[in-house]
Amino acid sequence: MLALGAGLSQGAPFVINAAGNRVNGSAIRSAADGTIQLTTLNGQMLTFRPGTYRQAFADKPKEMSQVENLVKKKDLLAVVQILRRVKEEYKFLGWDQRAGLMLARVYLPLKQFEDSAREYEALFAAQPKYKQNLKERSRYLQALLGSGRISEVEKLVDEDIASGSREAAARAQIIRGDMQAAAGQQEEALLDYLRTAILFRAQTTVLPEATYKTAVALQNLNDPRAAEYFQKVLDEFPKSEYAEMAKQGVE
Repeated sequence: MLALGAGLSQGAPFVINAAGNRVNGSAIRSAADGTIQLTTLNGQMLTFRPGTYRQAFADKPKEMSQVENLVKKKDLLAVVQILRRVKEEYKFLGWDQRAGLMLARVYLPLKQFEDSAREYEALFAAQPKYKQNLKERSRYLQALLGSGRISEVEKLVDEDIASGSREAAARAQIIRGDMQAAAGQQEEALLDYLRTAILFRAQTTVLPEATYKTAVALQNLNDPRAAEYFQKVLDEFPKSEYAEMAKQGVE
């Protein structure tokens, strides 16, 4: 349902100093002003003031195992509480940004769109590379749309369609369909989803969503072909996050 676990493995704590060298340690902590204290492997205490290091990372918080289990149980409210705590307690230690990314994702199914948008914007400011990640950018657009920030969505959709990237254009086409659906224009939404499913067949990462949303749009129009598209999701994309939702459409 939620891709929260990717990239969570982390070994012992370390700091990347201003010269780009990695200093490994056995323990690490941060202060409110960004000062880092690292206990080295030989027991020496090193202090890194803001500006004297590039990055600092703690070892994996024990709370993250709880998050993984709670996601499997779909207890998203409990996940949010833990991630908020991790974000605060591991500030400047890598896990604050990871927790922020996870919060941005988990707020979406909870329909806490403004919270999701806020987390994404903080993450983009700290690590601009995430704004270029097409999956995260697409989720951010969903958060903006849910927050009613339509003009911003339209601007970003136009940018993505004109970008020259087929995948970016495909994802933007789906978002445009979502905009139409949110405005009650189901036939226009259907056309956007269908165009994505037909014209962007090579962009396989977007096909499960485009196909599922085509089915939903057909269902909203009381079109009997909806069942066919729900089944298509199950047959062609059984391992996607949309397969579980599609099951309800064929029951």
